[in-house]
Amino acid sequence: MRELRIQTERMTQLLELAENLRPLLEGLEGSLVTLFVPHTTAGLVLQAAGPGATAVAGDLESAFERLVDEGWSWEHVHEGDANPWSHVRTALTASSISIPFVEGRLALGDHQAVFLAEFDGPRERSIYVTVTQ
Repeated sequence: MRELRIQTERMTQLLELAENLRPLLEGLEGSLVTLFVPHTTAGLVLQAAGPGATAVAGDLESAFERLVDEGWSWEHVHEGDANPWSHVRTALTASSISIPFVEGRLALGDHQAVFLAEFDGPRERSIYVTVTQ
């Protein structure tokens, strides 16, 4: 297993991971890559890549903020949890994803990219990366 560490910059942020994953996967062999985020306030999303990816990420950030409003009456905030909305937003993403690994590359579609979805930043996040046969 390898670990990718990412520093986020905003409370809600989608960060495309290709440039960070490429060197981590270099030289590895196998047929399947699994990414796992060991956090309850961050997740993974497969979404649009390419020239419009930044706009799509921004739209998704706004959508998550509108879908799950911080101003709602949250029950578990009274238990000392200051970020209940981030847990709910994370539930709309994935904790792990598996992607075929072909000839040393993630076999994503032409317009797909892997994003870390941060909902309680800024902070440092870990992504565990495994390659299996």
